[in-house]
Amino acid sequence: MKKAFICTAFILAAAVYSFGAQARNIELVDVPTANSMLKAELRYDVKFYSGGGVLNRVYVGIFDRLMIGAALNVTNLVGTGQIQVILPPKLLGKFRITDDDGAVPAIAIGYEGESYFDMAARGVFLSVTKEVMLGSAFIQLTGTVYSNQFSEILNNIDMGAGIAFAITPDLALSAEADSFLLDNSLNINGGISYRFEPITLEVILKYGLGENDIRHSRVLRLTYISYF
Repeated sequence: MKKAFICTAFILAAAVYSFGAQARNIELVDVPTANSMLKAELRYDVKFYSGGGVLNRVYVGIFDRLMIGAALNVTNLVGTGQIQVILPPKLLGKFRITDDDGAVPAIAIGYEGESYFDMAARGVFLSVTKEVMLGSAFIQLTGTVYSNQFSEILNNIDMGAGIAFAITPDLALSAEADSFLLDNSLNINGGISYRFEPITLEVILKYGLGENDIRHSRVLRLTYISYF
């Protein structure tokens, strides 16, 4: 019942907002958007999560529509106990098929080979993003389907969806429901971010509703953007 209510809420919201302009956030909290990086753009993204873990990700904009990168997860880096580096680094990538223009949403395909905390790697994903401008602010809606089980991909498709609200060009709020198609997992995530050019700081709250999910957790994300 909870999953049905959440899915219905996002579908109704998507029906209300139908036009927008292209933004540049490449994910909400954890759910990928259909937005991509610019050519010659370099991003370093690090998430500090529960248990002293650190997820490191580096992305490069090859073209305005194509970005590739790598992720390295290090568990128990902060605190006590044995530090574990998850090797080898995993592949990241995204290709934006369409722009968010008029009635056409942004659509992208991609791959995420690494995750963090209690989440499985997302694998191959397809994202659809639509935005609406509200003066100097905008609302963005995203839905993403994904699977990391290639041998039985039709039986193991999961989905995440959410909304982002840019209050100012530097201050943004985001909320999402992730992994709500599979029976044993559901995560409700929210974040607030502020950009101190060229660094963006985001505080994230995660709440797990699935049988095996950790109920409460906090994540700190730092993103650095440069160009070459």
